[in-house]
Amino acid sequence: MITKYIKKTLFAGMVGCTFLATASCSDSYMEELNTDETKASSIAPSAQLTTALLQTYGDFGLMDTYRSYITGFTQHFAGGWNVSNYAGSVHAQDDQMRLIWDQYYAVAIKNIVDAIANSEDMPNTNAALRIHRVYLMSVLTDTYGDIPCTEAGLGFVKGISNPKYDTQEEIYNFFFDELAACVDQLGTGTDNIGGDVTSLYGDPAAWRKYANALRLRFAMRISDVNPTKAQQEFEKALSANGGYIASEADDAYIIYTDSPFTLYDGSRDLDFRVNALGEILYGQDPTSPTFICSTFFNILKDNNDPRLYRICRHYINTNRSEIKPDREWNIDVTDEVRAYLDKVDTYTACVPGAAWWSDWVNAPANSEIPTLEKYVKMYPEAGFDQNNFNARMIRPFLSIDFEMPECPGTLINSAEVEFLLAEAKLKGWNVNGTVEEHFKAGIKASMAWMNNHYLQNKDKIADADIDAYINGLMNAGVLTANAKEAINTQAYILHMMNPAEAWANLRRSDYPVLADRTKLAIRPDFTYDDANLSTPNRLRYPILENQYNSENYKAAIERMGGKDDWHKRLWWDTSDINVE
Repeated sequence: MITKYIKKTLFAGMVGCTFLATASCSDSYMEELNTDETKASSIAPSAQLTTALLQTYGDFGLMDTYRSYITGFTQHFAGGWNVSNYAGSVHAQDDQMRLIWDQYYAVAIKNIVDAIANSEDMPNTNAALRIHRVYLMSVLTDTYGDIPCTEAGLGFVKGISNPKYDTQEEIYNFFFDELAACVDQLGTGTDNIGGDVTSLYGDPAAWRKYANALRLRFAMRISDVNPTKAQQEFEKALSANGGYIASEADDAYIIYTDSPFTLYDGSRDLDFRVNALGEILYGQDPTSPTFICSTFFNILKDNNDPRLYRICRHYINTNRSEIKPDREWNIDVTDEVRAYLDKVDTYTACVPGAAWWSDWVNAPANSEIPTLEKYVKMYPEAGFDQNNFNARMIRPFLSIDFEMPECPGTLINSAEVEFLLAEAKLKGWNVNGTVEEHFKAGIKASMAWMNNHYLQNKDKIADADIDAYINGLMNAGVLTANAKEAINTQAYILHMMNPAEAWANLRRSDYPVLADRTKLAIRPDFTYDDANLSTPNRLRYPILENQYNSENYKAAIERMGGKDDWHKRLWWDTSDINVE
């Protein structure tokens, strides 16, 4: 039913964002718009909410920044050309860095701000719009730093064409106040939250829990720079009206459809029905799949994590579909490759900054991989053992289970909340339960999240395997040795398909320990233009901001010391990440 609802409401939302994104359109266009009955002169706030929600993970063009930079900075993924050339070589390129900024401000933020102004008589819908504005602004500020927030999108509403850049401290204070106000407002009206394409299904009570859970996340985010306020806000959120996300039934995520991939054309057409993060990680063609980074691989492998070979797979995929992931021509040879690698004792995960063809791994003889040998004989024209694709097969890929078009767009779930509670208790805040109880509950909820939303029935992780994994961690003394590291390493695994939060929490907590990029090789295949090869702490502002919003842009730059420095830590980020 929800899939049909998305398809029904999406068109109205697309019309809305097209209308709102044409601020500088010509008089002739406006005349046509006002006389053509096929075009909307006003848009329902519910349709604009649909657009803004779906764009969060559904904008293929925007997801280029996630693939090229953020998933490489976190060292979840490595080996593909994009992640190696941009994140891996610390190469700053405006066309790649500006996409989150450009796309969210041009579509989602404009739609939301307009809808907020036009929904004052719909308290529940108005509150949901404001909550999602907070969510999107958190992604923007945690990516870039000081940004237009309180004045953003007000060109139509108040004529503010050059919004000020609020400081991060101001922005986070706005988050806390706005979320608290929205929680109090939810349930005060009789309106349904129309256009809600999330797991919250338009329920004001569910949106309350979601808003309070976001308050927990943001309180932890500022816990090093302002620990007193962080504790106050965290404890307020715990006791706030309506409670918080405490079980998988409460998890907040965006629902996408099982539809063909749209690629860049879909982004230009504002078609956000499928999960474009999975789509871009699948790659535009068979030469651009996503590979697991050695850092992430080793964290899973070294702890006998049952998620390892559910996340990592080995494929023969030279002849795969480009429309959506297909299991027929993403031929899974994981068991055969693992048996071969055990025999030759070869390490194959790509290190940060390396491509899959770097640090060459010799291809096995076809006879070592019986399925490969069979397919080469059956389809010699497909080139399964040509152009080094048989060597590529030895690298661990990201499983296509995480790249399906209908995968959820994570907002916040009970697993993350349990890890936040564990760390809050570790800090001595007023939280019920023990660090160990919340840590274990977080791992179980993480496994349940993967079982419920990604894995096929035959691959779901059994309770016995989950218990064995947790017992192994406890017997190894991970909480005794460094509880903060243990908690945030688990959060890092959880956030694999939520790159914005993965990067933000990594910079805030400084865990897990990553590979030191400055000690890794310089690769002749890629672009190196930064003397500082340490992992950046933010992305640079779009170059055109200096032209279109010069005064406010320059004020933000001055607060950074006069340079748009992507190695400059954000306000809440008080220390460098741990590397080795």
